[in-house]
Amino acid sequence: MNSVKSKTGVSTVIIIMLGTFISSFDINVVNTALPIMQSYFHAGMSSIEWIIVGYLMVLGATQLTFGRLSDMFGHKKIYVAGLMLFTISSLFCALSTSIVMLIIFRITQATGASMISSSGSPIIIDAVEPKNRGKSLGMIAISVAVAVCTGPALGGLLASRAGWSSIFFINVPIGIVVSILAIKVIKKDDKRRNEVQFDFAGSTLIIAAIFLILLPLNLLSKSYFNIGSIVSFLGGIFVLLLFIAFEKKSKHPILNMELFKNRVFTGSTFAAMFFYMGEFILVFLAPYYLQKMRMLTPFMSGVMMLPMSIAMIIAAPLSGTISDNFDSRYIGCIGLAVMALATLFVGGFNASTPIWMLAVVFFIYGLGGGFFQTPNTSAVMGSVTADRRGVASAALGTMRTFGMMSGEAISAALIAFSMNKSAPTFISKGLKSTLLWQAEFRFSTKVTCIVAAICVISAIVLSFMRGKSAAPCGNAVVKTN
Repeated sequence: MNSVKSKTGVSTVIIIMLGTFISSFDINVVNTALPIMQSYFHAGMSSIEWIIVGYLMVLGATQLTFGRLSDMFGHKKIYVAGLMLFTISSLFCALSTSIVMLIIFRITQATGASMISSSGSPIIIDAVEPKNRGKSLGMIAISVAVAVCTGPALGGLLASRAGWSSIFFINVPIGIVVSILAIKVIKKDDKRRNEVQFDFAGSTLIIAAIFLILLPLNLLSKSYFNIGSIVSFLGGIFVLLLFIAFEKKSKHPILNMELFKNRVFTGSTFAAMFFYMGEFILVFLAPYYLQKMRMLTPFMSGVMMLPMSIAMIIAAPLSGTISDNFDSRYIGCIGLAVMALATLFVGGFNASTPIWMLAVVFFIYGLGGGFFQTPNTSAVMGSVTADRRGVASAALGTMRTFGMMSGEAISAALIAFSMNKSAPTFISKGLKSTLLWQAEFRFSTKVTCIVAAICVISAIVLSFMRGKSAAPCGNAVVKTN
């Protein structure tokens, strides 16, 4: 029986990896093709940015809904449906004849990606032996890292050689193959309880809350923040509080608030949020340093970032294997500490920092991130019973999206604010033109990296304070003391 489960588990992990890859790849691959799309559709920047914004908004706002639906109706059903929707939407994205049509099908594509993201990890947990949980989840981290590595470069290559539509057409054959394999290989869902009802009101409230909160954060990263953004953000907080109050009284909540009494679940999900916040503060800053301070081309700046992703690819499965046998919080905290130190090193970069040092620091940063992600995901998924793994996976995905978008927004705001505030000081010292800009940017880099390090340190505190995880044991709930 164990050998059968082992063989099926390996096949299932590969299928989930492929699904995760195409959905993650599509976040990054589009960025480099935006200028080409803008020219093709004769669209303004305010319109073209919704190709990215719409995708991220829907991905962040709907994961809890699909996580709950996958717990109710079956993880395989939601995963396969998500693959099909993603594939069909990719085809229509490629065939779009207007910017409005493209944005609409990017939104439906993101809906499919949300279904894939919220149901993938629970399928793996069900398919593999508990002792292999961390290692298997580490393989998913690899697929995300590879997507991040190859997305920008491959997107630019495809768009320039075969046109912008090719970045969507490429998803179609892959999506069809993965959908067929998923139907054949992934085991059938267990029977669900018929008396469980879907929480439509709770779903509507959480989608509205996340949308209202994420929209102004996205605008902040583009310096569009105004009174309307403040109203949207505060409105989102208000709706979120309504959601929490409603869920506490709901008989069939979309997000059972009892989960947050579990210190492992709560500490790990919020640690993930601060981890991604710190990471994307740096990810937003790095291209500006490489292209503006070091005068590298966009392609070469992407190459310089590769050591970070390569290190994550190396560390993710290794840390997963270790976390299957030891307390995952120590592994994660060590990884986060390495990240924090590397972040502070980046804050000291200047125009003459050796290229080899940049590569080494980015590699060390990636190692730290890889040693946190997999053990933390394993802790979250192991902290809940089998019937709540979809919601747990979705909660983690929502925190990831929120951390990513808020990290970029914080980074953009810090760079602009600190450069403006430091300008009079450097002007008084007689600096002008390029030298003035470099001095301002060096100062903003230090400030931004300190804030990023604080975010990572916050993740360390949350990870350590969450308490010890129990050894993986099937459907058991992790101890919370």
